[in-house]
Amino acid sequence: MPLTLQAETPVALICAVMARGQEAVLQTCRDLEPIFGELSDRSSLYDFDPFSTYYAPEMGTGLSKCVARYGDLVLPSILASAKLDTLRLERRAAIGDDAVLTRTINLDPGLLSPHSLVLATTKASGHRVTIAPSLFAEVTLLYEKGEYRPLPWSYRDYQSPAVQDFLLRQRPSLI
Repeated sequence: MPLTLQAETPVALICAVMARGQEAVLQTCRDLEPIFGELSDRSSLYDFDPFSTYYAPEMGTGLSKCVARYGDLVLPSILASAKLDTLRLERRAAIGDDAVLTRTINLDPGLLSPHSLVLATTKASGHRVTIAPSLFAEVTLLYEKGEYRPLPWSYRDYQSPAVQDFLLRQRPSLI
């Protein structure tokens, strides 16, 4: 067993951005630039409602979403701090008082490599690992046979043509 640690391989920082209406999504993508760096590419906007009703009680219907790529390649160890940054932005955009805040945007940062898409979350589950107190990461998609393939827990919208086209467009710059 080697006694030296293997260096991290740089990956692309991505963020899934969801809000009510396309303009709110596009504005939020721009709002992330001071935090994550220049927006270098994004998926086409898509209607999230057909994929899930999970967020409807909190955010309503008519949700639009895209996946965006930011800045230069990063080290994977930044994922926890990226999630904390997105939580702060979600909190600033929330409506209500401190006792009951309702999100108007949902942000899920992740790491895209030639081999996988890893997402950060605040929700614990058996397939997720802790990356910081109350923060978790999961492998959402694995690259195999020319596509990023879902796992049993993968969100359905990450299998959509809009997201798959975006991820495959990024892959050559990661190899």
